[in-house]
Amino acid sequence: MTPRSASLAALVGVVLIGMTGFGVFLPIFPFLALELDATATTTTIAMGAYSFGQLIASPFWGRLSDRVGRKPILITGLIGGVISYLWIANANSVFELGAARLFGGLMAGNVGAAFAAAADLADAKTRARNMGLLGAAVGFGFIAGPALGALLIGETADRGGFALVCYASAALAALATLAALLLFRETLAPESRTQKGGERPRRIGMLMTRPALTRFIAVMFLVIAAQALMETTFGLWAGVELRWGPREVGWTLAALGAGAVVLQGGGAGAAARAFGERLTLLIGLALFAAGFGGLAVSHEVATMAASLTALTIGIGLATPALNSLIAAQAAEKERGAVMGLSQSASALGRVAGPLGAGALFDTLGSGAPFAAAALLILAALFVALGEPAREATPLP
Repeated sequence: MTPRSASLAALVGVVLIGMTGFGVFLPIFPFLALELDATATTTTIAMGAYSFGQLIASPFWGRLSDRVGRKPILITGLIGGVISYLWIANANSVFELGAARLFGGLMAGNVGAAFAAAADLADAKTRARNMGLLGAAVGFGFIAGPALGALLIGETADRGGFALVCYASAALAALATLAALLLFRETLAPESRTQKGGERPRRIGMLMTRPALTRFIAVMFLVIAAQALMETTFGLWAGVELRWGPREVGWTLAALGAGAVVLQGGGAGAAARAFGERLTLLIGLALFAAGFGGLAVSHEVATMAASLTALTIGIGLATPALNSLIAAQAAEKERGAVMGLSQSASALGRVAGPLGAGALFDTLGSGAPFAAAALLILAALFVALGEPAREATPLP
């Protein structure tokens, strides 16, 4: 195995373990909030607090990773996750849940650093593959995580079961920290780093002078806002429409992650080679919209399964292509800043989605958040249909 391959394998392993811990916790959060007498609206706002923190902090972490390297930022973010999960395990109100999620988001520099590291290890031909492998690690975390959470929560969800799931998430985040410390090798060479006090990439300047980057950042925001609408209300929807609890929701999210892994681990790269990154993105967005539209009118398991299948294929194709197209707009010394900008757009979407999700659910019905998500994806498809963008050679 070459040094680049070994570094990529270690990076995928670190992300896999960390996202498994995140996935363990995700399906139980709405039920934990309801256990603490939260409404659907306050539940989704508390979930969105993480993304609000990430929105504020991601640009800082991205620029810092361009200066000090990817490894320190990766480790710092994972340690922040450990603290956040332990705090949530002992929370006694929805306010505390929101505060713990906000702290976790403020410390979450590891995601942008991981994608920047994957770009460091790629050339024009392997960029979509690297992004797909990292996306597959995230997806597999959402298989193993929700499945493990469903097993840990037990038949009857109670406060003790919720705490156990949070402790499991903290343990996995700690394991990912150890793996990053021992196995991951820094991918940003000292000569490629920005210097303290020197000129640094300006986010507003990038967006004003690079139309393709601006367009793809807008697509990222719309896609993630749509996903957040679904993620924060799916458990609530399943409880109303299917009479499901956290165990069934956990298994369903695990199945969704399984499909994403299959596509992002190989299918997305093959599609990008065959059709190009931009067309792959467009196909993925069309399937994305169809899946959300189907969920909006579903009232039974069969139609839900068909809708989630379309949604899974859409996620698996669109996400790596979009990340690759964004990374293609960055020079070597800008990757952390550009991927931090991408994470800021992602975080903004995860703030905006939950803010409206609970209100839509409470006022217009359980399917309303999914209908809104479908409209957002259609808007993203329209934005992505702009002039073809650079797919191979990064900007100088």
